[in-house]
Amino acid sequence: MMITIERIDNFNYFFGKSDKTGKKYIARSLTWDNPNRYAYSDKIRKFNKENLTFKIGMLDIVLAYLKEVEVKYELYDYEYKVPAIPIDERLHGKYEHQADAVKAFFKRRFGIIEIPTRGGKTFFASEVFRLFSQTDEGQFLFVVDTIDLFLQAEKDFKSYFERYGGIEIGKIGDNEFDISKRITIATIQTIQATLSKRNKDKQKKKQLVNFLHGLKFLCVDEIHDNSSDTRLNVYRRCKNIEYQLCLSATPYKSQTFEHNLKLMEWSGGVIYSINEKMLIKQNVLTNYIVCMLYINHNNGNYNDLCEYNEICKKIIYKNNNRNSILLGLIAMLHILELKTLIIFSNIEHQLFMGATCGIPCINYKSSKEERQAEMEKFLSGKGGFLMTSGIFKKGVTLPEAQVVINFNGGLEKSNVIQKKGRVLGSTDGKTKSMVIDFFDQYDYYLSDHSESRLEVYLDAVGEEGLNILNTANPEFINTFKNIAIQWFQIENC
Repeated sequence: MMITIERIDNFNYFFGKSDKTGKKYIARSLTWDNPNRYAYSDKIRKFNKENLTFKIGMLDIVLAYLKEVEVKYELYDYEYKVPAIPIDERLHGKYEHQADAVKAFFKRRFGIIEIPTRGGKTFFASEVFRLFSQTDEGQFLFVVDTIDLFLQAEKDFKSYFERYGGIEIGKIGDNEFDISKRITIATIQTIQATLSKRNKDKQKKKQLVNFLHGLKFLCVDEIHDNSSDTRLNVYRRCKNIEYQLCLSATPYKSQTFEHNLKLMEWSGGVIYSINEKMLIKQNVLTNYIVCMLYINHNNGNYNDLCEYNEICKKIIYKNNNRNSILLGLIAMLHILELKTLIIFSNIEHQLFMGATCGIPCINYKSSKEERQAEMEKFLSGKGGFLMTSGIFKKGVTLPEAQVVINFNGGLEKSNVIQKKGRVLGSTDGKTKSMVIDFFDQYDYYLSDHSESRLEVYLDAVGEEGLNILNTANPEFINTFKNIAIQWFQIENC
């Protein structure tokens, strides 16, 4: 038997030189049962039958399978070297993981770097751009998917390059269109709008098409939320790239097997992963505990609700008892002077609760000026509260915050990881954080969703870091108070 795998371009491997049996092994390694019972095929295949090729991100899966079945193969791949330039000293010491990630990327040039929130994604990307700009020609595009991330990325890149005399940044977004610089920051929405048939500015559209076609380096932030078919079609316009870097704390979602494979094959897969526990050990992230507040809704008068939207409406959003638990928490956190971020998925619910307790609310309907002002106000001083929507479940970091409350639940594990990441950053004087979530017991949907989130927390902090409090117990708020006082070492309370 002979298996030969040969890289034929930046995105594809050819296995047509293998013998008949070898080809079957490759095909077997890239075939899965389709978990979607409504799909047109009961199998998912990630290879091209006609051309006998597979995409770059499938290589690790193929090699792992061949190793497992103890079959030998020959691999002819491109060889890349790390630029012979010293890596910035700021990426050493407790940030050595970033230097290792830089080296791992340049050895592959295509792939995902998995970095937990506050692990220094933009810092890392800045150094990658610096090395690229000194050793190769061409333009670098950094793509984000919200205006908040756009503004934060611009600020971070400029801050990083101050010691190198500053940097000129092109922009596609925030009412600007400048693609003349070596590095450009863009929102994917502005790129899509410019390429849209509805855009009457044909000259600008042509300029963008040519820019993407000639791009040398594509970097996509928060790839887990930037990999829909419509967005991947935009990135595929970058046909001549020699580098493709994707960043995420949670690249793959727990509920989307087929989509994960699609993202993997296009991106190159995860080529370096930074562990959250390692960052806690190195004091990059704070140590944290989790409090899950248990509520049994099965005894409530809900007439066996089974439609998901109605369940959310009556049991989550308009549940007086559940809402009053949050109000009690807020009152206690105010006494303890703990700076607290409260994340909602439903804006109506957010605004109602904000009005009820007089806490500022920001969401996607808020202007960028409003969001920036409320963030700065929240982060200054001791204690305080801010209610946000899903716009802050990713990317935007609020390291001064000590507590995050996930109030509207949810199923997807990657969203849980993203939300808790908002407050885990370590700062001067802050070494600990707390995550508060709700375990909603209800036969339809909610129990399963709560179990999913509980699994994330158990994996992260273990049983010793997890506190489950029964809200039916009149003493639960005092129990919570004692846990918080002990954890944050609060005196005079």
